[in-house]
Amino acid sequence: MDFKERLIEHYGFTEKDWKETVSRFEPEILPAKSLFLEKGEVATKLAYLRSGMMRSFFYDDQANDITIHFFKQGTVVISMKSFNDQVPSREHIIAIEDCEIDVITHSRMLELMEEVPAWRQIAKDVDEFKYNDLMNRSIQLQTLSASERYQLFVKKHPDILQKVALRHIASYLGIDIATLSRIRRSV
Repeated sequence: MDFKERLIEHYGFTEKDWKETVSRFEPEILPAKSLFLEKGEVATKLAYLRSGMMRSFFYDDQANDITIHFFKQGTVVISMKSFNDQVPSREHIIAIEDCEIDVITHSRMLELMEEVPAWRQIAKDVDEFKYNDLMNRSIQLQTLSASERYQLFVKKHPDILQKVALRHIASYLGIDIATLSRIRRSV
C-alpha cells in the first residue's frame, strides 16, 4: 500500500487533503552515505522514505558508532525531539543507500496541520509509534539475551539484515561484533 492509500484508508483523506499534502512535500534524492541530519543541527525537516534505507546513530564517549534506529522504505524519517521541539539533534541520520524521499519543513508541516486537521492525528500516531518502538527496544535490551535479541531482529527485519553492515546491527542490538559473529555461527 502506498502513502496516499494509507492516508485515505487510515485517516479518511479526501482528494483535496491529498492535494494540500502533496503541495507541501518536496521530492529529493539523498545519495548513499549522505547525512539527512547532523548532530547539533535543529531538525527543520522530516521525510517520507519512498525507497532506500537510512539509520540514526550517535557516538558514545569512546567514539563508538551506536545505531539507534533503522528507517525502511515506507516510513517517516525524523529526529522526533529535535523536530517537534525545534532543539539541536542528539543524533545523526544518514542514508545507507541511495534514497528517494519526500521532504517537508517544520513550518510547512505546521501549515499543513492547519489546512488538513487529520495531520494532527497522523503526527500524534507517528510520535506514539516511535515512542512504543523505543520502549519495546529498551525492554528487549534489558530482558532478552544477546542471542534472543538477534533472533528477534532476524525475524522482524530480514530486509535490514541484507542491506546493513554487521557492526551497525551489533551496535543496534547492544552487543559487540565478536559476540554477534559467535551468535550467527551458532544459529
